Amino acid sequence: MNIDTILYNVILPCLRCPYILLAPFPVIPNWARIISIAYAFILKLFTHLNDYYKTRGSKKWDNLKDIQNSVVVISGGSGGLGTSLITTILQKFPNVTIINIDIVENEIKDPRVKFYQCDMSDPIAVTDILYQIKEEYLNQINLIINNAGIRQAFKDVKDIHREDMAKILQINCLSPLEIIKELSPGKESNRQCYIVTVASVLGILNPYKVASYASSKAALISLHQSYEQELRVLKIDNVRTLLVLPGQLNTRMFSGFKPPRQFWAPTLDTAQLSEDIIQYCESGQRGTLNEPFYTYFAHILMSLPYVLQIWIRNFSQIDDCLPTE
Repeated sequence: MNIDTILYNVILPCLRCPYILLAPFPVIPNWARIISIAYAFILKLFTHLNDYYKTRGSKKWDNLKDIQNSVVVISGGSGGLGTSLITTILQKFPNVTIINIDIVENEIKDPRVKFYQCDMSDPIAVTDILYQIKEEYLNQINLIINNAGIRQAFKDVKDIHREDMAKILQINCLSPLEIIKELSPGKESNRQCYIVTVASVLGILNPYKVASYASSKAALISLHQSYEQELRVLKIDNVRTLLVLPGQLNTRMFSGFKPPRQFWAPTLDTAQLSEDIIQYCESGQRGTLNEPFYTYFAHILMSLPYVLQIWIRNFSQIDDCLPTE
């Protein structure tokens, strides 16, 4: 049990339709009931309008199941969320070929998963591997998932080495940039392509001891959002994008310490997050996927008066939970 369970199953349904709280009480005046119904109607109308804008386009968005010889490119598919994504894609799309770009091969043994070994901290290696993929699969790529990421040891800013910082930026931000540039459709192409950027809420809420990782994810978030607006302004609607802003995942990257305040900030299961990502992909929804619920408020927290920020950070223990490595 955590706050997300309560929110999604109790609080949010009541907020969407407050009439369900008023209905059992005959003493509630009719004007209050009418206002609650009107509120629910307006909220539902706005929700439909938002969904329309997230999925609108000049052409019908095809499900990957309906596209012949479709290819999915995923970076960092050999562990954590990447493995969960590959598993989900294999289950949902029986005719899809998956290209996994990683430094080690995935344990999943399936003939539809093609492994392309690449050290993504090496710009030349990234260029070479993308050239190989373009030569063979370019016109078939309908889904790109920029998932690869690393972090540095938890340490103070003064202990960060320039070379380590450059490596993190290369893997977490610059390599995704190259993948988008080389594998996404050009302006004249009609190829449908959905591009997923897996960032982190730490790119907004920057805790103590993860300056290099948080900086790289902040840069990745800005890159994605700028690209998203570029597509909108240029009216390129055969390419759609999704920014994923997860909290802590149940992966090895952020293991080795006890996550604080699990009721308020639960650890995410990679299998569930991958299901959510692919569901967005199937409908072609643009925008941002936030999980768990507290990540919706990351920008708001950073905009609060300083004293409130400190009180909330102290309560959450976000700056006290990481060990020095």
